[in-house]
Amino acid sequence: MRSLFTSVVLVGMLGFAAGPVAAQTPVEASLSFVSDQGDYIGAGQSRSFTLDTASFTSRSGQNGGYFGVTVFPFDGGFWFLDIAAPQGTQLVPGAYEGAVRYPFQGAGQPGLSLSGDGRGCNTLTGRFDVLEVVFAANGFIERFHARFEQHCEGAAAALFGEVRIVNPPPPPPLQISLTIQTSGQVDRQSGKVRLTGTIKCNIPADVSVNAVLTQRLSRFSLATANSTLFTPCSSTSSAWTLDFTPQGNVPFGNGMAQLDVVASGYDSYYGAFVNISRSYAAKLLPQR
Repeated sequence: MRSLFTSVVLVGMLGFAAGPVAAQTPVEASLSFVSDQGDYIGAGQSRSFTLDTASFTSRSGQNGGYFGVTVFPFDGGFWFLDIAAPQGTQLVPGAYEGAVRYPFQGAGQPGLSLSGDGRGCNTLTGRFDVLEVVFAANGFIERFHARFEQHCEGAAAALFGEVRIVNPPPPPPLQISLTIQTSGQVDRQSGKVRLTGTIKCNIPADVSVNAVLTQRLSRFSLATANSTLFTPCSSTSSAWTLDFTPQGNVPFGNGMAQLDVVASGYDSYYGAFVNISRSYAAKLLPQR
């Protein structure tokens, strides 16, 4: 016999449409470049930064198709580097030719941009070599090493650079654990129904629970109602209640009903919604 208390872990995985992963502070980092005389970005200078001389923040996204880093030297200034594989593909070790200014690359084109200290390219051509890339879940980049070459405004003068980043392991994606007490109470006078359960998340999140309750009372009689709950969710299990007011003139009664539930929460780290749907058999009992 099926238990009247059912527990299900709702886990959503991030797809390619996921937004950028939250910024990470690397545990190892370096960015260096040399530029030709006449190069607009580097202005003929050579620069090298490590964690001893600058603060670094790295970003990844597009399910592993994008990597970026921001560098703030302790002696002033700032530098931004963006590297992207052609749309719909993941960054992997190898040569990427024909790069254009990120994020304005077309289909099949890799993207590249190093800018800083108030200077950026309007148009850009270049290339880069990914020497190492190590992924964790959901396209998070744990290790990245690349060399790149860029030319501003079609100039022959070039900037040559190298970046190496080692990030700490990422946090796990959002998981929602939802339990439902599938025996509910029905009010004999109004035909209203109340269902209860608990909710728990592995990381803090705001979760919406949308539910539809239907009950076939006879061949020609169907009771139905919607209910919505919006609740904060944490690692501490908390109780929830859904109240269903029958639509139309058909009240709920004693007996079995079908409960369809959709739970959705936003994973702020991975920039994506985690959601899942589930159906239950609910036994409606007279309200005490």
